[in-house]
Amino acid sequence: MATISSMGVGSGIDVRGLVDELVAAERKPSEQRIERREQRLEAEISGLGKLQGALEEFGAALDGLNQAADFRQVDAQVGDETLLSASANRNAPPGSYDVNVVQLAQSQRMATNADLFGEGFSAGSDSLGVGSITLRFGAGDAQTSETFSLEEGADTLQDLRAAINAQSTNVRATVVDDGEGPRLVLTSTQPGEQNAITGIDVDIDDENALLNNLRTDVSALAQGQANDQFTLLRQSQNAKLEVDGLTITRPTNDISGVIDGVDLTLSGIGDTRVNVSEKTGIAREAVDGFVEAYNALRSQMNELNAFDPESGESGLLNGDATLRGVQSRLSQMLGNTVEGMEGGVRALADIGITTDRDGTLQVNDFQLDTALSENRDAVIRLFTQEEGGIASRMDGLVKEFTDRDSIIRSRTETLQQSLSGLTEDRERLDRRMDRVEARYVSQFSAMDAMVAQMNQTSEFLDNQLAALNSNNK
Repeated sequence: MATISSMGVGSGIDVRGLVDELVAAERKPSEQRIERREQRLEAEISGLGKLQGALEEFGAALDGLNQAADFRQVDAQVGDETLLSASANRNAPPGSYDVNVVQLAQSQRMATNADLFGEGFSAGSDSLGVGSITLRFGAGDAQTSETFSLEEGADTLQDLRAAINAQSTNVRATVVDDGEGPRLVLTSTQPGEQNAITGIDVDIDDENALLNNLRTDVSALAQGQANDQFTLLRQSQNAKLEVDGLTITRPTNDISGVIDGVDLTLSGIGDTRVNVSEKTGIAREAVDGFVEAYNALRSQMNELNAFDPESGESGLLNGDATLRGVQSRLSQMLGNTVEGMEGGVRALADIGITTDRDGTLQVNDFQLDTALSENRDAVIRLFTQEEGGIASRMDGLVKEFTDRDSIIRSRTETLQQSLSGLTEDRERLDRRMDRVEARYVSQFSAMDAMVAQMNQTSEFLDNQLAALNSNNK
């Protein structure tokens, strides 16, 4: 705003202060309207945000209630846990299974013979020759291979070890000096017969090169046996087990698809029993979880719609149409029966879940426990039925009010735009007050000049009268 430091000099009136007070008085009503509007918009935005958050939390809780498996939990117990461990998913049927672990899967480990490269051989400096070796894994149509090359200046046994470890996904290589010279040790990274090295091919022009000494066929070697090139330290083998008399083989000790819904991990040899049983009370916990999640949502909505007549304070969305719409739809969804259900379980009220006066749910423990005991499958279908079940129905309602194009998001965006528009209202008010101030300054400046002139005239007349009186004496 404009400032004039000399205003009021002529009249002696505090014109600056008077102008400021007049401008402030004229500004206040408009400014208060903007502030009240801003507070209302911020309250609505905050309230809609809380409503959306509560609905989304309720929707997350529904994710654990839309399948029959969510209402059951299965436990797998092993008689001798030193032989194996077992984990069961929710769909595993109860039962007992006799398991005999015959052998564990293991990976292959083989080493070059001590004298393969000759006396005094150095793994880090002696050349094997420029060329390549190919490791063959498995046999038959499933056989695979990996090839590793040695170049001039990088063709020692240590260079070969480094090349294998840098490029191979099937084997790890080490160089070990056992006191009789360096030995190349190859270990399969995965257990099972198909992952074992069955042979090594060499491609090199110099037949006298030491790399040729690695050429071998170990497919016929048993554990502990040796040929001219390698000793088989550990033989690769598949896991072998018997389940209720049926023989099963796998390339790994992690076994699936043998007991329905149960995964086994083998760790020892011997006989044991696996018992699969359903834990009790899981269905009741699931129903109680639904009630708890719904009541949390309803309590949040009641808080948003609250009004205290004594204090006059109200919730952020008191009387809001969107909030009333959500409350109404929720009540309707809860009260309706689930189509396709037969017998005595067709609605929440049939299993002892009713609505209190504040909209929250109350549970009749005896009635719910009786329904779960006598008609458990019907109770589960009440919640999980794909078309019209409680969980599906509620999930659809949550998405209706929280998805990208939902009424809550649309209203929030509109309110945020209105809130941003208040900045322009303030700017317009500032410009208008600048004009008002300029007008007041102009008017009071003219008044100040007129008063100053009148004061000068008055002083002149006083002086003239004083001189006239002096002459008359």
